[in-house]
Amino acid sequence: MKLEFYDLLERNEDFCCALGKAMLTASKLEILLKQYLKIHGKVVSEKRATLGNLIKILKENGHLTKNGEIHFGQAGLQRNYLIHNLYGSFVDEIERKFLPVGDLVEMDVEIYTEKVQQTAESFDVYAKIVQGALEKRNNHSQQDVKADARRYA
Repeated sequence: MKLEFYDLLERNEDFCCALGKAMLTASKLEILLKQYLKIHGKVVSEKRATLGNLIKILKENGHLTKNGEIHFGQAGLQRNYLIHNLYGSFVDEIERKFLPVGDLVEMDVEIYTEKVQQTAESFDVYAKIVQGALEKRNNHSQQDVKADARRYA
């Protein structure tokens, strides 16, 4: 039933939509984190700008609280599972599973969909937090420029 259930997921429009939303918000989060690191003096090449690497760099440079490390770490694991390991979990290629794969019935597609929607919402919340930090930094920079202009006028 494992592969049959995977086939149900592939055919389910709501699940695929939720999965697409999760990937879009994860991608947005990656870019925002890269921008955040850049304004803090840490330029990350495109090749190294994966969510896992960005989170690692944030931790190494003291930009995350302990709670932030937990939440962003979980986000990285969820993203990697959904993008790299979802199918693998149904063919017993991976041990660590974010979602159950045994004894599933057709109604469990709804549970999968809800879990992936929650993941997308979490990514979106994290992206908004980072976006807010970027905007705050930008506003302070603009105020500094205006203050300097007044000083030298």
